[in-house]
Amino acid sequence: MSSSITIRQPRYRAIFSDDEQRAELAVVLWQETVAALKDAGAVSMANLSKADRYVRARVEYESIYPQAAAEGPVKVGPNGGDVFNFAWSACEKLNDRLLKLEESMFGKSTAQPSKKPEAGSAPSDEFLGPDNGLRQ
Repeated sequence: MSSSITIRQPRYRAIFSDDEQRAELAVVLWQETVAALKDAGAVSMANLSKADRYVRARVEYESIYPQAAAEGPVKVGPNGGDVFNFAWSACEKLNDRLLKLEESMFGKSTAQPSKKPEAGSAPSDEFLGPDNGLRQ
């Protein structure tokens, strides 16, 4: 499936030419995302396109988040009152977008159902005795 697909990294140095740190982060995130797609056996043209959108959104998120986290969801406005922090809102929207892209590339993760321990296998069963089930 993935053997016939040529993986080409987008030109992040040109896309983020105004900020070298963002360009470097984009290259690293692209390599990590493509490696995860390869590990999952999910390399396809559609997923590579999603990976590019994911990387661009993640770079934006990483640049906005420190400011938003420092200021919080509400900040002091120009007249001294409380105003909504739009950087906070942008982080929330980018976080939602990143989650949707991750789910569309790798599938939605679900928790494994936990197994209930067999009766008599817990260390406390020896102390509580054979009538342990009646005490609950």
